[in-house]
Amino acid sequence: MKFGVVGIGNHAINRVMPAILESGNEIAGITTANQEKGNIISEKFGCKYYPNYAEMLSSDIDSIYVGSPNFMHFEHVKKGLNNSKNVLVEKQMTLRSADAKELTNLASEKKVKLAVGFHLRMHPAVDYIKKELVKPEDPIIYQSGIWSYNSTVREQSADSKWWSEPDKVGGGSIMGTGVHVIDTLISFNNRFPRKVTAFRIPEEKIIDETMIVNMQFERSFATALSSRQMEGNYNDLTLMTGSNRITCKNFFSTTIDTVLKLNDKEIKKFSGGNLYSSEIDEFVKYVNDEPSKIASGNDGYRVVKVVEEAQRFISMVR
Repeated sequence: MKFGVVGIGNHAINRVMPAILESGNEIAGITTANQEKGNIISEKFGCKYYPNYAEMLSSDIDSIYVGSPNFMHFEHVKKGLNNSKNVLVEKQMTLRSADAKELTNLASEKKVKLAVGFHLRMHPAVDYIKKELVKPEDPIIYQSGIWSYNSTVREQSADSKWWSEPDKVGGGSIMGTGVHVIDTLISFNNRFPRKVTAFRIPEEKIIDETMIVNMQFERSFATALSSRQMEGNYNDLTLMTGSNRITCKNFFSTTIDTVLKLNDKEIKKFSGGNLYSSEIDEFVKYVNDEPSKIASGNDGYRVVKVVEEAQRFISMVR
């Protein structure tokens, strides 16, 4: 599959673009407003640099990977879909749920595929838990996920300055890691929560340092915690049924190095592999109408809606 890339930040350059090549696909072109950077990166990956997005969209590429800043996702995805290109967009899909819904409808109208880069859907522990540990007669009652890291003080380059602008980023830790936790918890329920509550620190700022989102489903509860002010890495997924406690130590990560425990007893280890190469593989399957683990546009919409509801709850109770 021929990919075009719009938005060449660190995540695209260091993870997704190498994964496209590693999975046996092609990067046919990239586009960015920074011409100097575009020329350097296009040479590195052996692809064409397009000075503008429209020119790249008019080429024979099959799919677009959108790795631009959050506030630009809607525009870049919409243009890709309108040009009948399949699109894989980074999280968070959009800043507004109405925009996310518009994009999912547009993808259906254009008969192309829209997916979201929630790489943890490809983690092998997810399949194992669903197939081997969670049974219909003993369903999940409570689940929680934590993705924390310490980066309260960090220098920002010109390319990453948007992370400090509330109207462009839409949040702090919630956008950096929290949305991955939310998507993982939703995926185990495969439905939108009935009720959402939330709290953040600092409470008065959209760009949070720590945020907790609580979700109530039909017959279970879930808690997602994201933080960039906690020393040490606490990146565990926990699921509790009526009779068992399932813990995935170090689940929330960009790599696979996870220990799975059942009632505190270690039962399996997962290590190695590339979640982003698997993500590209699953995206290609999705485009080809094959069964796929990739997060669909509708899955992306669910997460945007939960974050929106969480922010609304905080503003109501302040």
